[in-house]
Amino acid sequence: MGTTYTIRRAVPRDADAIAKLAAAAASEAGGVSALESDRIKAHGFGASALFEGWVAQERASAAPIAHAFITKSYDVRRACPTIVLCELYVAPQHRRGGLARKLMTAIAQRGRDLGARELAITTGVDDEVAQRFFAAVGAHPRQAAVFMMSADGIEWLAAEGL
Repeated sequence: MGTTYTIRRAVPRDADAIAKLAAAAASEAGGVSALESDRIKAHGFGASALFEGWVAQERASAAPIAHAFITKSYDVRRACPTIVLCELYVAPQHRRGGLARKLMTAIAQRGRDLGARELAITTGVDDEVAQRFFAAVGAHPRQAAVFMMSADGIEWLAAEGL
């Protein structure tokens, strides 16, 4: 019989554990995470939260062993809410037991509750494991041009004024 996990919305007291999981996720991908506890508390909670965090635990008093982050968006052409899965991470010792799929189920339920008609998923171009997983849960790749502007670019453009 498999392990039973509790999956729930993150709360501010989860911030330290989430930051550790985010650092581990970034390290596995060869990077460094800037998602520190203070930023999680500032950006992930309250009336103007910029993202929602979800965590999984083996039992109620245990530290989170997995997390997922979503942001809410809006498709103006289809006139409906959408959500974006920005990160899904399961600690290595808890993989291959269905936990990532359970987190995806919780995210899909949240999307449905918000009235979302689409769930966008971001992952690395070379992350074949993640791509296979998302295909296995019913997601399909969609090619798109994504333009990113750095903080310097934002400052430069904003300084133009109106």
